[in-house]
Amino acid sequence: TTWWVLGLLCAVALGLRLWRLETGLWLDEILTLVDFVRLPAGSILTMFPDQNQHMLYSLLGHASVSIFGESAWALRLPAALFGTASIAALFLLGRRLAGTTESLLACGLLTVSYHHIWFSQNARGYTGLLLFATVATWAWVSALPQRTARGWIAYVAAVTLGMWTHTTMAFVVLTHALSYIWLFCERHRQNTASHERLGSVWLPLAALLLSTTLTLQLYALSLPDFFRSALHEESMKSQWTNVTWLIKETLSGLKLGFGPSAVVIAGLLLLASGCWSIYRRNRLAAVVMILPGPLLCVTMMMLKHNLWPRFMFFSIGFGLLFAVRGTMLLAQVLVGFVSRTTLTDRRVAIVGTGVWAVVTVASLLTVPRCYALPKQDFAGAREFVNTQIKSADAVVAIGLAALAYERYYAPHWPRVGSRPELEALRHNHADVWLIYTMPTHVETYLPDLWQSIQQNFEEVAVFPGTLRGGEVRVCRQRTASRQSVT
Repeated sequence: TTWWVLGLLCAVALGLRLWRLETGLWLDEILTLVDFVRLPAGSILTMFPDQNQHMLYSLLGHASVSIFGESAWALRLPAALFGTASIAALFLLGRRLAGTTESLLACGLLTVSYHHIWFSQNARGYTGLLLFATVATWAWVSALPQRTARGWIAYVAAVTLGMWTHTTMAFVVLTHALSYIWLFCERHRQNTASHERLGSVWLPLAALLLSTTLTLQLYALSLPDFFRSALHEESMKSQWTNVTWLIKETLSGLKLGFGPSAVVIAGLLLLASGCWSIYRRNRLAAVVMILPGPLLCVTMMMLKHNLWPRFMFFSIGFGLLFAVRGTMLLAQVLVGFVSRTTLTDRRVAIVGTGVWAVVTVASLLTVPRCYALPKQDFAGAREFVNTQIKSADAVVAIGLAALAYERYYAPHWPRVGSRPELEALRHNHADVWLIYTMPTHVETYLPDLWQSIQQNFEEVAVFPGTLRGGEVRVCRQRTASRQSVT
């Protein structure tokens, strides 16, 4: 019965992730397509010009597009398959830590999770990273107390593929290495009765070293490019580098996926109590599930890098396991308060499942938002402008929007990178239409153009999308500005 339920969840998950997979591409997907996927496989293996290169995903996207033809759904297909597989991986980890019931409940919520569906329809490597991080954590927790090599084979494969997908997998591996050192020190102190004893000293170490070696081999041809360019990417100081923005953006994102603030706050309390419960039951598992996200955030802050919430997406499965454990603790309290009799596992499971079902339904109600709009509506803005412009008018895209139009949606539109270039267009045309997205980027990286927009243009249309802050904005030269130019 358990496997039938899991199979049904995976089938439903696949259907939800394939539905409307063909909607318009957003900026990062466009760059993935034109910079990597369209190239020969040999070229993909030798390139790492920027952090947009998720190499394993680029190769799988290349294969999918080669087989099915270039389209949005073919480009996104590997992400949808990775996302579906990650539900099965979460079941394995959850069953190991909390039992069958809690693992199935966590998988059920992940199946109808707004955020999981969104990333499963995003042609990037984040669902692959989630899959391999979950499998690696399951293999680590399972194999560490043992003396056999079988579990370590799965671990090495998961870590290597995860690193090949996205380099932030390194923080998951770093946490595993720290836990190994911790258990190694405990073993030599010989003063612990914990069931988390280190089964073998050499097998975990060999697995970590082998994973590192294989990863370096896979990246060998692209390492010169990585050290020359991608390693030196910098983020200018903006709200995106502010930890306060990260917290606010994360909470706002949770409200999108779960509903009102009260539900989000209650969920965070359940997550915290579940963390403590799993820590008391299995310290090793709790540590390797909790630490990767904070370590990643601290490192990004030290490097003054943009703090994108999507970097922590690989922890979504861990968070759900903590939350469902907290829900069962809440069920124990409720059953004990109402019945005032001896607690039974059956009663607790029924009440806990009921509470979790409410949370799952709340998440399910947010799923239609994934399909209501494209991630970024560049195509809608283009069609609007094409119906409004006259023969003597000019259309220009700036900043990140310029990349989307120049590389994919409207290659014939001019691109300007400075205020003098924009002023020249204004003087040479009767009217100028301007398109941009992500105001923070324009204000931070193109301050002179941002000042000109504020002074000489008025916003006439906004095309929203499911990417927070990614609205595509269409502006037109103010009447007074047109007259002054004339």
